[in-house]
Amino acid sequence: MLKIRAERLLLVEGRDEVNLFQALISHCFADQPGIQVIDAGGKDQFSRNLKAIQTAALAGSALWAVGVVRDADDDAGVAFDSVCGGIRNAGYEPPPNHGKFSRGVPSVGVFIVPDGAASGAIETLCRLSRRGDGTAACVDKYLACLEERDAMYSRSADKSFAHAYLAAMSDPMARVGEGARQGVWDFASPAFGPLSQFLRELAVRGRETAPS
Repeated sequence: MLKIRAERLLLVEGRDEVNLFQALISHCFADQPGIQVIDAGGKDQFSRNLKAIQTAALAGSALWAVGVVRDADDDAGVAFDSVCGGIRNAGYEPPPNHGKFSRGVPSVGVFIVPDGAASGAIETLCRLSRRGDGTAACVDKYLACLEERDAMYSRSADKSFAHAYLAAMSDPMARVGEGARQGVWDFASPAFGPLSQFLRELAVRGRETAPS
């Protein structure tokens, strides 16, 4: 049974994303912002988890804001519409646009990675955050070599980049969230700027956003 331990929740797609977003939250805030990160169990589980959140909140847990972060994959618009449909099915008001929050209580916001318009995933931001460093240049050459030889079988070049980059570390890792906890990705990069701002907005949603 879901237990709400904070007044603001952040739903993400999986356990590794929980690790990444906990690391990003630690980067964004000097003090604990009171955001509980929840593994939604995949994009198809967002609606069910939002309903579970509603049930827990009705049971007496204070809840002022919910943020939902989902990968765009092949189509950011489809991803946004899907999440908003789940929000409505749970009885909440969806936001008007990507990166924004609704005015209801709880206030609900949606961020479609990487930027609400382009296709991609959290690995896209990880890759962009390392653009220009020496290791990234080597990984780019490796991926280009695979493509030239028709040996690139991955559907996502960004995910391939992330895994190859992590494999080059002194302590190789398999998942981007593990890398985030070890400081591999540059959260200060402009690539993470809009997503970081979304988290800051989530952190301040509260009583002042409630309708009068």
